[in-house]
Order: sequence, then C-alpha cells, then structure tokens
Amino acid sequence: MAANRWFIDSETGVLTDVLLCPPDYYEWIPSNDIAIQTMAGGGSIDRNILSSQFNELVSTLKGADVSCHFLTPHKGMPYEVYTRDSSQTTPFGTVVTSLSRPERVGEEKEIRTFYAPDEIWRTCTAGRIEGGDIHIIRPGLLAVGVSGGRTDTKGAAEFISWFEEAGWTCRMIHFPEHFLHLDVIFCMVAENLAIAAVDVLDEADLEWFREQGIRILPVTYREAMRDMGCNVLALGRDRVVSPRHSTRINAMLRAEGLTVLDPELNQFSRGGGSIHCMTMPLRRQSLQTA
Repeated sequence: MAANRWFIDSETGVLTDVLLCPPDYYEWIPSNDIAIQTMAGGGSIDRNILSSQFNELVSTLKGADVSCHFLTPHKGMPYEVYTRDSSQTTPFGTVVTSLSRPERVGEEKEIRTFYAPDEIWRTCTAGRIEGGDIHIIRPGLLAVGVSGGRTDTKGAAEFISWFEEAGWTCRMIHFPEHFLHLDVIFCMVAENLAIAAVDVLDEADLEWFREQGIRILPVTYREAMRDMGCNVLALGRDRVVSPRHSTRINAMLRAEGLTVLDPELNQFSRGGGSIHCMTMPLRRQSLQTA
C-alpha cells in the first residue's frame, strides 16, 4: 500500500474520498452542552430515523462522486461516528490526534487499523487536539481552535509547529469550551468563503480571516448551537452539504451561488455533531493544481 495516498491541502478542494463510521452504537451522552440540553428536554433517539439519515448522507456523498470509506463501529464508543476528530488528513500524511473524552480514547485503535502504518505521518502527544478544531483552510494557511477542553494550547501548538516548519501561516482561534469545537462556530463553504458565528469569534480573529482574504457569512448563536448550522462540508466546485433544517443558512448559501445538498441529520445534530463532524476528508484535489 503506497504511502500518503490520502491528501488534502484545503477545506474546499474537490472532495474525492471521505471517512465515515456507521452509527450502530451511537448514543446521546452528556459530554457536551448540546446533547445535555437535548436530553434535559426529554429527547430520545429514533434508531430507524438515525439509520435512515446516515444512509441519506452516504447517498448524498456518493451522488456527488465521493468515494465513502468506513471505520468499524464498536460498542462502548458512542461518538465514533464523528470521524472528524480521531485523525486528520494533511498534505504530508495522516495525523493521529489526541482525543480528550474517556469514552473516545479507544477510537485510536480503530484509526490505526484503518490506516496503513506508512500512511501515518505524525501522532499527537503533547496535550489534547481533535480534528473538529483543525482547519486546513488552503495551501499555506491553517487555523486551529483552542477551547481548553477538546483541544488545549499544548496540543494546538504541537500541531501548528509541524506546519510552521513547512512555512505555513498558522493561528490559534480561542473560544469558550461549551462550543465544543471550532467547526461548531466556523466552517469554510467555498474557496475564500466561510460561515461563522460572528458574535462568538473574537474581533481580532475575524480581522485575521479578513486579512487572509476570507469573507464570512454570519450565523447566529442560536443557529450554531441549536441547529449545528456552521457544521457543513464543502465538496468543492461551489457545492456544500448542509443540514436540511438549516433553512435560512441554506438560502443564504444558495444566494451566494452555491449548490446546497441538504440531507436531514437532526438525530445527529441534537447530540452535538453534524456533517462536518461525521466526515474526515481523505482526499481532495489540491487547490494548487486545480
């Protein structure tokens, strides 16, 4: 098996391969504020609808010419479905991240089963860092979210150092821990275009994005936390996957000329994750050769 067969250098290059995990053992657990609120309100998972929604996401991706690869789900790993967090594809190879929650630590074994040893470039060992906080925006530009919870300063600094050695411009984006990951409040939707909870991000960070030529479309706090409205997946060529229930955001994206594919995923978003969380891009076409 050839080394470095998986490659991404952006969040918006044409997606050709993606990693998912079937939700066989998915459960809502009180590990984040979104799930806690859902459970406090008496919510419960409908497993038939859950399975149907996952299959709709897979069908949506395949319909967009994306090859889907799957981890094996395991009992006792209720959030293994959120494949974004346990590894990170880079231009240099795959990075095994350092998961924070005890119920997720066991996911590393399955990650190392999926990837060939020569595909793994680095393993994070300093602090904690999860893929939902890592945004490889475009060649040479990286942002890493730091809440002190799922990703801490030590973990972010180690990951950033590898990219700085390669000459990349990097920035830590700090935000309150109850937002869980950066992809709850910020996501790229097309080249140089993002959506974000602008009333949450620090003004200095918003200015940094502007300086990098990134235009941000505003998402409200309620949309970000209630609907996981920022948690979308760019497919490249001005296409984006966004939850069906994010009606205002989807209309806003379409008004920008984007094609929005909108599977229903509320069984997942009510547990604190959505499309971006559920997908780890394995291969995108490079923006440098597009």
